[in-house]
Amino acid sequence: MSVSKYTLLFVWIMVLIFTNVGFATQDLGVYVDRLEDPEKTDKCRYCGRHIKAGNIHKDAERIIMNRLKEGLMEKGVGYVEGKERARYINVFIYRFEERRGGNFAAEKPAGVGFHMHLIEDNNVIRVFVFDETQQALSENVLNIGKFFRRGGKWLTAGELSEEGIKAGLDYLLENIY
Repeated sequence: MSVSKYTLLFVWIMVLIFTNVGFATQDLGVYVDRLEDPEKTDKCRYCGRHIKAGNIHKDAERIIMNRLKEGLMEKGVGYVEGKERARYINVFIYRFEERRGGNFAAEKPAGVGFHMHLIEDNNVIRVFVFDETQQALSENVLNIGKFFRRGGKWLTAGELSEEGIKAGLDYLLENIY
């Protein structure tokens, strides 16, 4: 019995179609939001946890969204922008303050605060909190591991947020994929 090349081509196309459809339904929605008026609230609108609001850089949402997409791609998780999926990750930014100074001398360190929520069917099922202002090694010697891991320099807010996004994805996606 011989199989024609058209039959093999048809089977191959069907496998590709069904493989892509199956992957697409697994894609997570991703949505980044910011605190609009820091003086009016001190709680997260999604999970109700206390927040320490601060200034938010005008490009914070774009920077965080790019870091989130990169982190998901590194983990091999598909995504679509928006919260129309049954399951999506929401990042709620309440502080994104850029450092003043350079890599090795900063007048003011970068500080970033956000919540990452894994939301399924409109219910918050996991929350990861990242809230950090970089400190000098002389202010907290217990951070010596972080100091060397960061190359002994002052991070930008984007670099600091990248650490938070990676840790948040590790936590939120644990045992899901």
